[in-house]
Amino acid sequence: MIKVRTMKEAWLKADEIFPTDYMKDDESSERAGYPIYRSTAEGHFNDYICDLNDRLEVNIAEGNQSINIWIDPEEQGEDVEVTVIAKSGETRTYSTYAEFRKEFRFFLSSGNRYEDNEAHYEKIIQSLREFNEDGIKTETHRSGLTTIFTYKKWQK
Repeated sequence: MIKVRTMKEAWLKADEIFPTDYMKDDESSERAGYPIYRSTAEGHFNDYICDLNDRLEVNIAEGNQSINIWIDPEEQGEDVEVTVIAKSGETRTYSTYAEFRKEFRFFLSSGNRYEDNEAHYEKIIQSLREFNEDGIKTETHRSGLTTIFTYKKWQK
């Protein structure tokens, strides 16, 4: 088991471990309900990475290896509250970014990718932490959602 702080760090670690280049396998991802990235190298079809929100599962056929790279929620947004407003008007509030990440994919309409939004959200959270002011908020509009991030300095 490996622990990292952010999804970006998880992908960097997966790149170190994974033996080949890879790309998203849309067909496998659709069947599984989460993104699957498969090796592009000949003879390595059974090498793949699953993006399971709170971790990456790196599967390497040689040696029958399955390595989990966990994103540690203590470091991943415990100090940020997230409110999401969908186009339908449905509103949900999550006490932490980690809780929001677990359900975020379910808000996305067909064709929108979680990966396209996560780096954007992590930059927002980093900016809130840099301001370091309890209750400071910012909102963003992406993938048909209004997402409001509130920094909770004293929540930790």
